[in-house]
Amino acid sequence: MNRAIIDHLSNADYHADPAVSASHLHQVARSGQHYWARYVTKVPELPKSTAAMITGSLVHCAVLEPIELLKRYGACPPRNTKPGKEAAAEMQANGIEPVSEADMLLAGNMSRAVRHHPYAAELLSAGKAETSIWWDDPETGLRCKCRPDWINGRICVDLKTTTDASPKGFARSVASFRYHVQAAHYLAVGLFDQFVFIAVEKEAPFAVACYELDADALTEGQRLRDRDLQRIANCRAMAALPGYGDELQILSLPAWSYGSGSDTITPIDF
Repeated sequence: MNRAIIDHLSNADYHADPAVSASHLHQVARSGQHYWARYVTKVPELPKSTAAMITGSLVHCAVLEPIELLKRYGACPPRNTKPGKEAAAEMQANGIEPVSEADMLLAGNMSRAVRHHPYAAELLSAGKAETSIWWDDPETGLRCKCRPDWINGRICVDLKTTTDASPKGFARSVASFRYHVQAAHYLAVGLFDQFVFIAVEKEAPFAVACYELDADALTEGQRLRDRDLQRIANCRAMAALPGYGDELQILSLPAWSYGSGSDTITPIDF
C-alpha cells in the first residue's frame, strides 16, 4: 500500500489536500452536490467556527497537546468590552486565538477529567498526537487521508466532546454523526488493530468513558464507507452530481409523527 505519514503538519495544510477524508464521506452521504460544492468547486461559505467547534479544538489541545495550549490560545476578557477587544487584538496579532476565560476553564476541567480516567490515561501515557496519513484505496483508486487524534502503537484514539458519554447516549452520537464510518475509514489505512473513542462530557462532573465499537457497528461503518467512496469515484469520473432527485416524488410522513398528538396543535389565523 502506497502510504505517506507526516508528523506536525498544520491543520490548514492537511485540510487543503484534496485526498478523501471521513468528512468527504459524510458530505457525499448527503448528496453528490454537497460533496462537490464543499470539496471540489469549494463554493464560498460563511465561516462556521461555532462555539462547539472552538470548544472541541480547545479541549483537544488541552488533552492531547497541553504544552501547546498557551502557545495557541489565550484567555480573554469579554470582547464586548474595551479591555477585551484590546486583549483579543493583541493575541491575534501574535498568532494566538482568543477564547473566553470560561472556555479556558472548561478545557482545563475536561482535560483533568480525561487524565484521571484510568483507561484513558493509560491510552494517552504513550504515543503522539495529530499524525497525518495518506494511502490509496485499493477498490476505487482514490487517494485517502486521515488524521488520528492520538496513536498509541497499533491503537488509534479519537477524542470526542459530548453532552452524554453514557453507553446509550454515546451510541446515539455514533449513529447520528457517523463515527462508525470514521472508525472504518481510519482502520482502512492498515496501521491499526483498534479504534478507541474517549468520550468526555462538557458539563460537570465531566464524566469520561472509553469505547470500542462492536463487530456489527464496524461492519456497517465499512459498508457505508465503501458505498460513499464509490459515490465519490462516480462523481469524479462522470462529473455527475446527484442531489435529492430530479423527478416529482411522493413524500410520506415518518412513522414517529403518527399518533404523537400533532392534531392538538392550535391553528393560526392569518
